[in-house]
Amino acid sequence: MITWSPQPGPQTALLTCPIEDILYGGARGGGKTDGFLGKWLMRSQHYGGKSKGLFVRRSMPELDEVIGRSQEIFTPLGATWKAQKSTWIMANGAMLRLRSLERDADAGKYQGHSYTDIYIDEGGNFPDPAPIDKLNATLRNPYGIPSSFNVSANPGGPGHEWIKKRYIDPAPLGMRPVTDESSGEKRIYIPSRLEDNQLLMQNDPKYIARIRKSGPSWLVQAWLKGDWNATPEGGLLKAQWFKRYNVQPSEFLRVIQSWDTAYKPEQVNDPSVCTTWGETRQGWYLLDVFRERMEYPALKRAAASLYEAWRPQGVLIEDKGSGQSLIQELKAGVDMNQSKVRIPVIAIDPKGINKVDRVIAVSSLFEAGMVFLPEVAPWLLDYEIELTIFPLAPHDDQVDSTSQFLKWAHENQASFDFAASGKKRVGAEALGDNRIDSDKGYGSVRGNNDFRGY
Repeated sequence: MITWSPQPGPQTALLTCPIEDILYGGARGGGKTDGFLGKWLMRSQHYGGKSKGLFVRRSMPELDEVIGRSQEIFTPLGATWKAQKSTWIMANGAMLRLRSLERDADAGKYQGHSYTDIYIDEGGNFPDPAPIDKLNATLRNPYGIPSSFNVSANPGGPGHEWIKKRYIDPAPLGMRPVTDESSGEKRIYIPSRLEDNQLLMQNDPKYIARIRKSGPSWLVQAWLKGDWNATPEGGLLKAQWFKRYNVQPSEFLRVIQSWDTAYKPEQVNDPSVCTTWGETRQGWYLLDVFRERMEYPALKRAAASLYEAWRPQGVLIEDKGSGQSLIQELKAGVDMNQSKVRIPVIAIDPKGINKVDRVIAVSSLFEAGMVFLPEVAPWLLDYEIELTIFPLAPHDDQVDSTSQFLKWAHENQASFDFAASGKKRVGAEALGDNRIDSDKGYGSVRGNNDFRGY
């Protein structure tokens, strides 16, 4: 029974290329995931039960589509899916593990493993190559099976810079082996573009039209043509500048929320974003990102709910569009658990400064290692991609929320009557001393400067 066969062109080249280290892809819709599953199928059938593979994406949710597609290809051939172990056992005993690599440190768990095949799908989602290089070191077996190390990627994203430098720059057109000067090992870039995926083009003829509507011209060019020069190397903010934390500090000098809202209630195509930050003497820790498309009534409820959950000392809202209405209503007080609570809103005036200049103004804070991101969070990947692609991303709401906070926080260093824990609160506990009848009144923030916008 044949459940999958390679399409002519890049997929066939992927399956037949004798070089161990391969970058495959470059454009959306190029058949990258199918190519990797097909290559594992071919190699496991050829080399038999001694084959042992590892298929990796950065987060578990990203694996859902891979699992679904692999079931379509492998199950009719007698393979068994072990859901609890997220592992395929092929009919001949060969084994393929599907795993996520959310923390860089997770790669260390595999150091005692031995694999014949490794597939890093969507490698551009990894901001640093270190965990991928650690997995490469597990390619070993005593059975004489040739090792196979495969990475797929599109232009843009946190890993754009290192992938381009390693695989693209030495041979921009691809299909030519290059030798690593330090190790002497050969690697190759096999470009795969949308037009190479004839099955997708035939079965979904409107796919190109949807891609063209999904972003600016540079992004369309990068996604359709696999043009690695269509984006700056890492954008204005470099992925390697991000600092990481596994366990957040026990308490913070202050916790601040920063809102970027859609300008009009009916503008539901643009998401509203709230980032929650904790400040220490060493820098700023991103604690949470809320991002959702919603009209104004839902926006107001979300702002009240997030304030109740985190109880920040200040809530930054741009004094423009729907933000103006939100500022007025939150200052007047919102009903929470049968009490009316005033939220310590700080109106931010952008003063006509454009989005790019705002990011440039705070980029040195990233470069100095003063901005800390969690190692694992459900919203982290989307956040990193948007920041590292900016100013060329189709959306910039998370960027705006971030630059608004960092500029305000850097200019308004403050001392406080108490330290904030930075722990998310729920229920009545979140109201604390922020009720209207509290002795502390409207907020408890004391700054060295006036709390002003920019």
